[in-house]
Amino acid sequence: MAEELADVAARFGKTGLPHLFAGSDLRGVHRREALMRILIAQNRVGLATYPPGATFGPRVMRDFEFVWIIQGDTIWQVDGQELPAPPGTMLLARPGMHDGFRWDPERQTRHAFIHFSTEGKPPRNWPPIDQWPLAMQLPDGDIVRPLFRHLAWLTDAKPYGWDDLAQSAAQHLLAAYVLQATRTQGAGGGELPEPVERALSAVQREWGHGPLVPPTLQQMARAAAVSPGHLCRLFQKTFGHGPLEALRLIRLDRAAQMLARTNARIGEVADAAGFVSAFHFSRAFKDVFGCSPRAFRRNLDRHLPVPLNKLTRVRQLTARLWGEG
Repeated sequence: MAEELADVAARFGKTGLPHLFAGSDLRGVHRREALMRILIAQNRVGLATYPPGATFGPRVMRDFEFVWIIQGDTIWQVDGQELPAPPGTMLLARPGMHDGFRWDPERQTRHAFIHFSTEGKPPRNWPPIDQWPLAMQLPDGDIVRPLFRHLAWLTDAKPYGWDDLAQSAAQHLLAAYVLQATRTQGAGGGELPEPVERALSAVQREWGHGPLVPPTLQQMARAAAVSPGHLCRLFQKTFGHGPLEALRLIRLDRAAQMLARTNARIGEVADAAGFVSAFHFSRAFKDVFGCSPRAFRRNLDRHLPVPLNKLTRVRQLTARLWGEG
């Protein structure tokens, strides 16, 4: 813990972030949408330490703030709620909220923070801002805390290309938090519920011998030894989608990999991904990636970024079904 605190403190330094994103073009969103920009003002990133029993607030938020509780058990009082925030919790306050903090009564509390504002609308597949998570207990091996530290290091060391890297890190940090996709492959805490494992094992056996033809919900429920309704609830809780939609997204993810890594024709990719026709495949692909399969290939050739999309929360399934690290 001491080493982590020292590392965070050293990287934040005294100067904060100097308007990293003012006038910048965040390119993780489809170009036909209004691009959301993230602006972080100078002296709005830092590390704070409070003595036992201290309080902070109340205040009215004028911007967004990420608060990472590093040490000490905290109570966050926000809009009439009291949310416990033990070490390892990430909080996200939004503009207009009334909040305050009761820090640990028995030991010092230490937290890192980033204030930021946004311009433009979030990507279409993100939830509305008023539904963004308020608090999240981060799992072991999460991606959020490394991104937090990376932003601090970039603005302190300013290596070549640091501003572009900082833009990417900030976008990734916010997206991972908002979409609740904070885990990394191989990290602890990633076990799936047993019925979900049984259903996926059956899918894995079927998909190991040919096209990715989707099973029916009834077939998956029989393999999982639970009712269809219960299986839907488990998938929704784990991946944010029901079983059939989760598998549809994974089939499209595999199709995207084929488009990127093979010379297969669009019709061949559609067949391999289990779609009944190239037309049906192209329509489904555009719904998720924002462009046709052919345009997707052209964008890759031009080194254009792939938009943030609905696949984020189900990428764990790809690793589970194909053993990818």
